[in-house]
Amino acid sequence: MFNTIQVICACEKNRLILRSIFRNLGADAVFAADLNDALAVFEKARPAAVFIVDGEEPSPEIQLREIRRVAPFVPVVALLKRRDATRAVELMKAGALDCAQSPWTEEELRPIYRKALNISGTALELDSSALRNRRRSAWLALTAFCTFAGFAGGLYYGFKKYFPRPVQPHSFSLPYAHPTGIAIRKDSIIISDWYSQALYEHSFKNFNITRVISLPETTPVALASSQDALWVAGADGVIEKRLLDARYTPVSKTAAFSPAPDGACFDGLYFWTVNSGSGRIVKRMPGDTLAELKTFKYPGKKLSAFTCDTRFLWAADPELKGLVKMPLDDPERILSKTELEAYASRTLNITAMASAEGRIWFAGEDGGRGLAFYRDEPK
Repeated sequence: MFNTIQVICACEKNRLILRSIFRNLGADAVFAADLNDALAVFEKARPAAVFIVDGEEPSPEIQLREIRRVAPFVPVVALLKRRDATRAVELMKAGALDCAQSPWTEEELRPIYRKALNISGTALELDSSALRNRRRSAWLALTAFCTFAGFAGGLYYGFKKYFPRPVQPHSFSLPYAHPTGIAIRKDSIIISDWYSQALYEHSFKNFNITRVISLPETTPVALASSQDALWVAGADGVIEKRLLDARYTPVSKTAAFSPAPDGACFDGLYFWTVNSGSGRIVKRMPGDTLAELKTFKYPGKKLSAFTCDTRFLWAADPELKGLVKMPLDDPERILSKTELEAYASRTLNITAMASAEGRIWFAGEDGGRGLAFYRDEPK
């Protein structure tokens, strides 16, 4: 009987080697060229195990994180291109079940393959008497719960009717914990993460990740978008302009700005950057160099995230616990301040914002986890 496994491998030569080995081991190997292809397969079927290749993009650490997100119980094995015990330990700490050392042979992979299948197929046998007792206890608990639920439901209905509460903004947990930028496209949302040095593209439909772009040479701290480009601001103060193609191919870089911008946006005519530490807002000419036109001082108390649209500048201010609106022609004047319900969490740190079609999107960290949410633009 053949067991279906997933192999993420871009190199055709390595594919041929692995296809032959897994066929001899009795495995039906389904190959994916990259993580995005693999995740597409995961939407239709779950393999018994996944094998990934070290040294390919995105990094195995990112692949492990994303596979655990969509299939947390599927074992993942890393295939090392060279023998490296230290690297094997790193990947196993990151979540790999095991690592196969180079050269890949049937003898090398057989015990690891069997181990992966044993983990994947592990089941628990229950004693029949214990099972009957658990069922009896479950029935009693269900009866008590239904009685309580009926009573609580009446209270809840009355509370909702006579004491309506404000609707909380829609929020989404992120499988990465250090978001720094957010950009809105027609049918997707792009969020950058500085720790994993990657761009994560989420579907508008269900917020699932549809694409991951690794940025091995850039630590992204802000994103901005227009109809034909995506800008990625790095921790070194350099802003990259990238095409809106499948790989967000870089086409130009600015000189290193100082202080380094950690917020950016495009209002349809001008490009804006901010440095949250100094509260410095800079209006710039669009183009490859993003030449500075004028500098302004943020008029609120503390700027933690920033964005703009064709009418206004917006800022998240944790000391004011709200959303601050400023005019494009006078950024040193506050037009309005709107309370953000999300700031009820004392651990929330909003790090990125974007504005699109009457909504303000936010991304940040809350209690060690990544979070994205939106609210309707205040009138």
